Amino acid sequence: VFTTPLSLGPNQVLVPKIEWMSQALLMVDTVNAENLVEITVFGRPTVQHRVKNVLLSLASRHREHRARAEKMEQLEEFLKALASGPQNPQHPVA
Repeated sequence: VFTTPLSLGPNQVLVPKIEWMSQALLMVDTVNAENLVEITVFGRPTVQHRVKNVLLSLASRHREHRARAEKMEQLEEFLKALASGPQNPQHPVA
């Protein structure tokens, strides 16, 4: 059993795919509204370990993707504000 912030898709659509690929049974419980889930992996110990590593890797990628998306949104807002602000002559960078 481990807890991770992980997006398993709408209605946890990825769970059956992960179960089929790993030949393990997953029990997923939502811990809170912040997209935090508790996952129990049933299967041989080596399979449990492998599935845990795969899921933690997916969670890490999900966090990185979300952070990158937030940075892009901030950049877009900054550029929109810059474009709509006072028009100052821009000096070319040499």
